Amino acid sequence: MSYTLRYFFLFCLTFLFATHVNSQNTPTDYDQYLIKRDSLLTLDSLLYFDADVTLSSEEKILNKQLKHLQGKMLAHYKANHFFPPARNFYQSKEHIESTTLFRFINKMPKGGILHLHIGAIGDADWVLHKAWDTPEMYVYWSDDNRNVKGAFQAFKKEDAPQGFVQVHQLINEQPETYQEMRSLLVFEEEMNADSVDIWKEFELIFARIDMFINYAPIYEDYLVHGLQLLAEDNIQHAELRGPFLDVFYDLDNKPGSLGIEAHAETYERIYKRITSIDPDFTFKIIHCSLRFEDRTTIWNEMEKVYAYRQQYPELIKGFDMVAEEDAGYSTLYHAKEYLRLDSLERQYDVDLPLYLHDGESNWPSESNLYDALLLDTKRIGHGFNLFRFPALVELVKQRDVPMEINPLSNQILGYIRDLRNHPASTYLRRGINCTINSDDPLIFDYHGLSYDFWSVFLAWELDLASLKKLARNSIEYSVLEEDEKVEALRVWEERWGDFIEEVVEGFSF
Repeated sequence: MSYTLRYFFLFCLTFLFATHVNSQNTPTDYDQYLIKRDSLLTLDSLLYFDADVTLSSEEKILNKQLKHLQGKMLAHYKANHFFPPARNFYQSKEHIESTTLFRFINKMPKGGILHLHIGAIGDADWVLHKAWDTPEMYVYWSDDNRNVKGAFQAFKKEDAPQGFVQVHQLINEQPETYQEMRSLLVFEEEMNADSVDIWKEFELIFARIDMFINYAPIYEDYLVHGLQLLAEDNIQHAELRGPFLDVFYDLDNKPGSLGIEAHAETYERIYKRITSIDPDFTFKIIHCSLRFEDRTTIWNEMEKVYAYRQQYPELIKGFDMVAEEDAGYSTLYHAKEYLRLDSLERQYDVDLPLYLHDGESNWPSESNLYDALLLDTKRIGHGFNLFRFPALVELVKQRDVPMEINPLSNQILGYIRDLRNHPASTYLRRGINCTINSDDPLIFDYHGLSYDFWSVFLAWELDLASLKKLARNSIEYSVLEEDEKVEALRVWEERWGDFIEEVVEGFSF
């Protein structure tokens, strides 16, 4: 339902509601009170983001079963004073996996994932086994602070610097180091302790894995594995955030010397391999720069990315800046560079839409969302502090700017402890379109989107219409071209129909 049409209906219902109110604006009897209450509920429901979803007869049957299951689960959690979406994720993970709801969510066709960092896709155990099986892969295994302990990098044996140890040798001789290395790549329960600088630990993990990922002989296998995990969770499209720059290296070539062509050719091979697993799987790249870089560095990167988009327009689809928002430069600081992008658009005859990380902050004074919207971002990454800015809420609704919500990431990183209080619940009820994403699942030690969907289904008391709309949004608001969207929606609708039929006929609630 369009923004204008939605408010036309809202106006009509408000008028009808007003005619039921007596001059003292109080109910005359209980029956009238209930009528007015139902009218208010109807008014609210017309504002919901999924108000335009119509369920089939089969979906209505399934929704009834699903809401019954949800009701039983919520009653159980209330009685036991234990609600997983309000607790440390790592205390609840095994419980989540054991539930009927998780099996249901896992089967559900989820559409796409629109907020996912290349440096944290996949699985830590896969990374460690790959490092173990790669003779030239070394790890910095010293506590002298000259480098980050646990940082991987490939070397010829004679070139390995002091402090770097061959991974294969280290694990073979000291098997206990495998688990220690793993603990340096993922978050665990104790990461939520108040004494932990969680963003510092977060960035250290990226530093550890960076040269592992960018080692040319490994990158392809790494990304194919990560995409395969998405496909196994019934995800058909991925938008990957990472640097589309000449960053690969091998034993004979340092980073920046293999050429961007090698980078692009790797993606071509990745596409062939992932479509051999799921012929309908698609992925695109949103280039990311780091928000703590200075203006000159960012502008130089923008120029490169425009040139690369001209060469590879089917692959590179947008621009973003990432890193801790509270610590890095503001979006306003870089606004002058953004405002000059039209010159690069004319020079290279291509656009480079913005998909900005903003609003990932608990501070009331963090105002990056003003700049994101003024700069015409096509989506907002995180955006959970949008609720603080009433004018921006209305602007987001009017422009239909979708929010890339990352529920478990926001919880694990300490922004929102209880997902019942996540502002996105309110966004959905106010008609703001959202998608569900996992942000950095390798670091958070889980795969896919099922854990995030499970958590918000309970915390926000969603229903089948909400799940359907969230999944569909991830295709409709993707960077796919219109003809690609039509095909992706066709695939998703077919899979959704098969899913509904399978669940209605044979799923045990």
